[in-house]
Amino acid sequence: MEVRERILETALKMFRRYGVKGVTMFDIARDCGISKKTVYEHFVDKQALIDEGMQQLLNDHTAHFQECQQATGNAIEELVCNMKYVTNLAKTLNPVMLYEIQKYHPGTWRNIESFKADCMLYNIKENLKRGMAEGLYRQHLHIDIVARMRQLQLEAAFDLVQYPSDQFEMPIVMEQVTAHFIRGIATTKGHELVNQYLQIKEE
Repeated sequence: MEVRERILETALKMFRRYGVKGVTMFDIARDCGISKKTVYEHFVDKQALIDEGMQQLLNDHTAHFQECQQATGNAIEELVCNMKYVTNLAKTLNPVMLYEIQKYHPGTWRNIESFKADCMLYNIKENLKRGMAEGLYRQHLHIDIVARMRQLQLEAAFDLVQYPSDQFEMPIVMEQVTAHFIRGIATTKGHELVNQYLQIKEE
């Protein structure tokens, strides 16, 4: 692995674990086993590392959404696939990172907000259209409203105020809100599939 790639990978790992504010260039250099001078030879400052690290994370999200869409057999399987991806991501992502980026790095946060609108919201809308065409989601859903509702659910799951980490486990929160969402928009045929994918037992 190239030194630059190793620095970026290390920085992103540390940002995800500890947040961005408390991680210094010296911390990153030490974890990489190189000098701080070497880090600065590849990245002009910490802001550059944050910007590039977040962009890589967003690019990974986009690639996964596309892969899920192509590899799944129906809209519900696609949605569950995305849910599992986000849940696994959450296991290695401290919500403090997002809070600190929003508060201290507004330029980076604007890129994340653009991603939400241009990629995340678009992907949710396409999934809704797919499910309606497959007869798995109810017809005549107001796609713009329902898509934003789903996006808000996903964002709330990362909100420490709504779901404090000492009271809620992210995988359980994500599965609960996803099951509720799908069953709210699914047809009878869709209910059978979501019960199967999420292993929900009818009472």
